[in-house]
Amino acid sequence: MSWDLRDFVRWIVEEFEPAARVAGVRGRYARKIGAADIELYGIADMACVLHTLGALRPDAAALREWRDGFYALSDEATGYILERAPTHGRLHNTAFALAAMNLLGIPPRHPLRFAGQYATQAQLLTFLNALDWQHGVYRDSHDGAGLASCLALVSDTVPAAWFDCYFDRLDELLDPANGMLGIGKPAGGDCDQVGGTFHYAFVYEYFHRRMPHPEARIAAVLGLQQANGEWLAANPWWLTLDAMYLATRAARHCQRRVDDVSRCVRRVVALCHERVSSPADRRRYFAEADLGVHTLTAAISIFAEAQQFLGAHEVVTDWPLQLVLDRRPFI
Repeated sequence: MSWDLRDFVRWIVEEFEPAARVAGVRGRYARKIGAADIELYGIADMACVLHTLGALRPDAAALREWRDGFYALSDEATGYILERAPTHGRLHNTAFALAAMNLLGIPPRHPLRFAGQYATQAQLLTFLNALDWQHGVYRDSHDGAGLASCLALVSDTVPAAWFDCYFDRLDELLDPANGMLGIGKPAGGDCDQVGGTFHYAFVYEYFHRRMPHPEARIAAVLGLQQANGEWLAANPWWLTLDAMYLATRAARHCQRRVDDVSRCVRRVVALCHERVSSPADRRRYFAEADLGVHTLTAAISIFAEAQQFLGAHEVVTDWPLQLVLDRRPFI
């Protein structure tokens, strides 16, 4: 059983990336094919996609364009890096941008002055406790994981003890029944927990911290997977990445469930491979959608994690895919 992605990879490199350029300039990308302005979820996402493919090798001119694009979106007063037309919150914007800049070796233009309001452990706990852990775990994880990722990406902004406090509080919020973050949730978990827990899971991974209750997390995630391989029809790419990553990373600490997780991952790859092999689906999901470049990041990341878990003999590319989360936090 194998899925050949080489045609999809060629399409990204030879057709999609050039089409996403603004005014034909490498390093300047819109978030939708054909749009006239660079945008954060264009330049940052294209860095993620090309890194995953092993194709992020900008020359000096392209690197300047990338840097100038990120710097034009940087706010001097706060240190936030912000979209021109908002679709995500400020912490998601900034973490996603800083993480992409990390791939390119671009330092932030301004200090993270916004971090001052979260700098002490008391301020951190106030922030975490104000997040909605019952009905908005997924939504608020953009902020909860976004903040930690920003501070991890710009070292020495806060002391190491800040992160110890951060993880201690998250450990308390993990439900032993399903291995995911949340309060007042079903015993078997829900998709709100899947999307939210994923964002914190990659911060745990970055700091080499083990997230408790891996077997319960595997059981919950696998129990929520639909027959066609996805978790939620309304969120066919990002939530699929979230769920699969939770299962594959938990399986590292629960060897007896590896075969079960492998079956889960194969259902995901079969579904996603069918979609990216279809020219109509490529246009619908990536070329014509408003955040198509961002969606492409999710798609190629699914295949990167699946290839790492199942092996290159099952998920076939000419060059091994490199999940950006194995380099730095946030996606």
